Amino acid sequence: MKEPIVLPNFLNPYQVKNLIRLGKANDGGYIVNAQDVINTMNLISLGISFDYSFEEEFLKMNNNTNIRTFDGSVGFKYYRKKCKHRLKIFLLKPNLKNFMDVLYGLNLLLKFSIFFKFNLYTKIIHTEKFVTSDHSIFRDFEKGYGYKPEFIEFKDIISHNLNSTFLSIDIEGGEYELLEDICSFSKNLIGLNIEFHDVQDNLEKIKLFINKFGLLLVHTHINNFGPIINGVPSVIELSFSGNSEIDRFPNQKLVNSLPIKLDQLNNADGTDYLVTFN
Repeated sequence: MKEPIVLPNFLNPYQVKNLIRLGKANDGGYIVNAQDVINTMNLISLGISFDYSFEEEFLKMNNNTNIRTFDGSVGFKYYRKKCKHRLKIFLLKPNLKNFMDVLYGLNLLLKFSIFFKFNLYTKIIHTEKFVTSDHSIFRDFEKGYGYKPEFIEFKDIISHNLNSTFLSIDIEGGEYELLEDICSFSKNLIGLNIEFHDVQDNLEKIKLFINKFGLLLVHTHINNFGPIINGVPSVIELSFSGNSEIDRFPNQKLVNSLPIKLDQLNNADGTDYLVTFN
């Protein structure tokens, strides 16, 4: 049985046709407008972590897309460090578990390499940098990862000459500092999926962004890995579309209730929600 939850009306998406879901089952997939994917020339993904299934399926649907991904916590530096660390542990303490850890790490590196280095498509570039101007939150990064983090600013990865761009953003709270810049490039964007964190503390910022942004909100999804705080889901995923077939007339219908059939729980064992709006 679904648990009821009421969201503010500005999170109520428009009812549109042609929605699809790209990415692996449960956590990692996003609902987007299919026509936006077909029309995309450039896909820019911020914060892929270890899951690039969205990018893989996007490319299968539109193999003319240039793909650029950014994440300072995953990449060839990360995998080299991890593989060396796991091999060192195995050599110090050779047992089946440690051997399997080495194989697991090598398998991850191989899969990453096949997609980002040895793919038949030559338009895929991964940059091992965090997209932020706030470096303070990464002061302990080197201690945990074994190498210094690198950074790049949003204005350095997108320009007004880059058209038909689809943005995918999941950067664990860093999204708020990018909202103004995203709005300023809205004419260059064809689609956006973005995960908002600490929603309970940032509802007004999200509302202002939706009202200012040049694309239409076409889907809202509660990420049930995050808790409900004071009646508000702490993590939500929003999908926007710039598809020219979507009009902005006052009689454009709103969804009014969620989930839709395409939705999947991020946490398959977590709570499912029946969403309405007011």
